[in-house]
Amino acid sequence: MRVQQRSIHSARRSAPPSLKSGIHKFLMRGSLSLAAAALMRIPSWSQATLKDLGDKSIEDLMNIEITSASKTEQKLSRTASAVFVITAEDIRQSNATNIPDLLRMVPGIDVAQINANTWAISARGLNSRFSNELLVMLDGRSVYTPTFGGVFWDVLDLPLEDIERIEVIRGPGASVWATNAVNGVINIITQKASDTPGAMVVAGGGTADQGFGTLQYGGNIGKDTSFRVFTKYLNQDHFPNSNGQDGGDGWSLARAGFRRDTVFSSRDTLTFEGDLYRGREGNPGLGISSIVSPPIPDVNMQVNLGGGFLQTVWDHTYSSSSGTSLQLSYDEYERNDVLGETRGTFDIAFQHHFAWGDRQNLVWGVEYRYSASRTVGSLIISVDPPNPKTPLFSSFVQDEIALVPDRLFLTVGTKLENNYYTGWDLQPSVRLAWTPTSRQTLWAAVSDADRAPAAMDLSP
Repeated sequence: MRVQQRSIHSARRSAPPSLKSGIHKFLMRGSLSLAAAALMRIPSWSQATLKDLGDKSIEDLMNIEITSASKTEQKLSRTASAVFVITAEDIRQSNATNIPDLLRMVPGIDVAQINANTWAISARGLNSRFSNELLVMLDGRSVYTPTFGGVFWDVLDLPLEDIERIEVIRGPGASVWATNAVNGVINIITQKASDTPGAMVVAGGGTADQGFGTLQYGGNIGKDTSFRVFTKYLNQDHFPNSNGQDGGDGWSLARAGFRRDTVFSSRDTLTFEGDLYRGREGNPGLGISSIVSPPIPDVNMQVNLGGGFLQTVWDHTYSSSSGTSLQLSYDEYERNDVLGETRGTFDIAFQHHFAWGDRQNLVWGVEYRYSASRTVGSLIISVDPPNPKTPLFSSFVQDEIALVPDRLFLTVGTKLENNYYTGWDLQPSVRLAWTPTSRQTLWAAVSDADRAPAAMDLSP
């Protein structure tokens, strides 16, 4: 059994001892009681020892395989991109409690925390809360919101212990991914359910993180199916404002999720995963002035959060050099802030990769995404039209050519996309990677990547 205890302390004053609602009290007490029961009753199990990358040679590091650069597995040394990989061992040693803090270790990624529940993360500078030229994905599913043109980092939350690696590409990646991958791509890849068997308990607390914990259990259903289920909770105290008083940005979030992996044959695997979350957070940046005069006091908003997703991926292997992947997903979120938005997004994507001769590796694919938003709006902010429906169709093709085997690689590709706001768009890319030795790689690239306008860009 994995038992991890974390404790976070802060020099500032403690928060009030009561939680913000009876539901929060119930969740906290239930989580602590269940954790104690798990410590006493769940049988122990052993994990494979994680390898320390610090013990690996440069040659071993350059042979790490990644998938985000070309949507197929390839060695890091053959990738004509600035790639950084956060491994499971890096995550374990970091003591981070959220994904934004993990990204602080990536060169070229700017991470700033605006308040207790809001982050601004970007690549290549120009940081803001919604960095609209950075594409972020979870297991290949985009979490980029077309309303504001960015990511709600507060709800991009999962047990960090389930992350296999985070691949970060600094630079354009739109030729195989999508519009908005202008300055970079972040792909969070989780472990298979078969890699996380048994029970896990994580618990901690302090003056800033008043209480957080994760309960997870994984196992097998027959000999071909593995699964894991988890529940996760956090309660974050407020930050002080400029006067040293309550900043009104405290928040809490409860989440439950699952993953199931089935091996139908030596050629076919099916993954099915999803989660649900509910939470509440203070958002002083979106305060509304009440109609009282004089004076006109500011009212700090309390935002209700909710959402979840379902995703399935079918991988079929024809041979060691050829295979297909079909991915379907649906995710929905709601936030009753000053915009009051509910958005649902359906996505279906297919891709096929195969070796063409001895020196070429070709990958192509098509994708259709349909996203529908419902907004209420307010005196401060609104969307016109208030209920936009934004279909998107895209196709891509990319060919990696070994000009000199194991030494010189040319990658040529393009993406053709049609989006709701700008219509058809072509985004080509040409990349060249040269590995003169097993310890060195030199590369150059020319790319044309675009950003689709967000709904707020076109609203009055």
